[in-house]
Amino acid sequence: MKKSFSLMAFSLLMIVIGTCSAFARQSHNTDDKTFSNFETRFLDAYWKQHPAASINAGYGKYYDRLEIPDRAAVSGNVAFSGRWIDSLKTIKVNRLNANNQISFKIIKNQLESDIWYLTIFKQQEWDASVYNLAPGCDYIINQPYAALDERLKTLSKHLQHADRYYAAAINMLRQPTKEHIILAIRQNEGGLSLFGQALTDSINVSKLTEAEKKNLQQNIAKTVTAVKSYVTQLKRIVADKNYKFRSYSIGKKLFAEKFRYDLVTDFTPEEIYQKALKDKKLYTGKMYRIAENIWEKYYGNESRPTDTLQVIRKILAQIELQHVQPKDYFSYLTLQVELMKKFIVEKDLFDFDTTNTPVKVRMMPEYSRGFSLASAEFTPPYQKQGTTYFNIDDLTQYDPQKAESALREYNNYSSQILAIHEAVPGHCLQGIYNNKKSPDVVRSVFQNGAMIEGWAVYTQEMMVENGWGNHAPEMELILYKWKLRELANVLIDYDIQCLGKSKEEIIHLLTNECFQTEAQAAEKYNRATVSQVQLCSYFTGTIAIKSLQDEYRKKMGSNYSLKDFHEKFLGYGCSPVKYIRECMLK
Repeated sequence: MKKSFSLMAFSLLMIVIGTCSAFARQSHNTDDKTFSNFETRFLDAYWKQHPAASINAGYGKYYDRLEIPDRAAVSGNVAFSGRWIDSLKTIKVNRLNANNQISFKIIKNQLESDIWYLTIFKQQEWDASVYNLAPGCDYIINQPYAALDERLKTLSKHLQHADRYYAAAINMLRQPTKEHIILAIRQNEGGLSLFGQALTDSINVSKLTEAEKKNLQQNIAKTVTAVKSYVTQLKRIVADKNYKFRSYSIGKKLFAEKFRYDLVTDFTPEEIYQKALKDKKLYTGKMYRIAENIWEKYYGNESRPTDTLQVIRKILAQIELQHVQPKDYFSYLTLQVELMKKFIVEKDLFDFDTTNTPVKVRMMPEYSRGFSLASAEFTPPYQKQGTTYFNIDDLTQYDPQKAESALREYNNYSSQILAIHEAVPGHCLQGIYNNKKSPDVVRSVFQNGAMIEGWAVYTQEMMVENGWGNHAPEMELILYKWKLRELANVLIDYDIQCLGKSKEEIIHLLTNECFQTEAQAAEKYNRATVSQVQLCSYFTGTIAIKSLQDEYRKKMGSNYSLKDFHEKFLGYGCSPVKYIRECMLK
């Protein structure tokens, strides 16, 4: 009887547990469905509120809208974010599945970040370069989301208030920085080419009515006039010798807050800075050992300098001479990208379809120039079809001295690392995965910079370790030079924005201790004066990814494979690595 009673009690307990489990699953399913509906409503409202951002995301519903950047828009955007943060408070985040919890956190961070940028950071008041219609117009004109006629009609509506846009922009500026004004002038002037002959040809071959063509051409003319007026007013400010510009250094407090919102990491800026200083010694030592081993190859019996940095510098000087001519640089990088596609397939590093996922190497659009030598440009997240671009600046447009300096920095070995980082399997491939395999569009549209840049840096070492470059000591030496470059990004970002170090100190660090050419050092200094925190994303992100990889390898044991790690990691989209880590190690 006792045994029967025990069995009965046990059975009853199992029924209760099963019922509770079923109820919990049903509750979770209900909560997840509720959140999914919330997410759909939120995203549509967000793109309606921020139409310029909707263009970058490929959410075509609001392409024709143009937000006028005045005080009312700022107030409206702050109120919008506040309302949706209140809505988030009604959601029981702990009852959501893992993927939805990530999306919840990303949305919350985005909304809080938006408020901080507008009310505390106030970039709209001192960064003249945030006002530029060319990038959005480029998407509207050139991305294949609709037929040509439809795109041209959308463009016409988008531009009908361009004069008000630029008038509001100049009124919004309050003591801007000189550096951002110069960047704004360069990029807006470059953007004028978008409204030139190619667009005229498209209008001529379109099937728009004569009235529609006339209206579009009037709006284009209005835009060109507005851009030129904005540029003229900015030039007038630069020419005013008595104008008091704002400093480009934002200070420790704002830097720490921006670091937290932008990178979403458990590291502090100070921890990353100290880690970079430590790793600088580590990689310098590795470079010296390689340089010692190949000294005779380049210098025969010539005595080595006693200064270790000088030994490295002299070997690098020989490697830097190995480069193509400016006219051949574009074709050289195009070839490298094709070879890399084949390499990652042969090594079975990714589940990558090289046929249906195009990566096109193209000359960098003029409106994007002045920031870096190369860049990646993804197909917008909502637009599943399209081309991912690897943009290369046109070195034939450089003066001979600048071109030679750039080519020494991006010699034959360094250019291969550049192509890995920006194209395959770095940014371009990651962008393709983000659009095609991300489980939720939220992490595709609100992308985490540390994950994106950290991934590109991670792939550099991964490719070389797996045989790219045939383990040539020159390739490994250049790889470690890139390591110094990435940690130097942290050092100069923090030095400039938080410690107020001079240009001379920054250039000395980059050229003497990190072996960069004068041209590269000057470009990086300029970049560090017009951005904040972004330069920290490379080093911070790759540290997080490598740490996750080590832990995931231990978890999987004999079942671990590099391809499996890559596929799972990229499958979470552009989420912060700390959120990906939580899911992959469960």
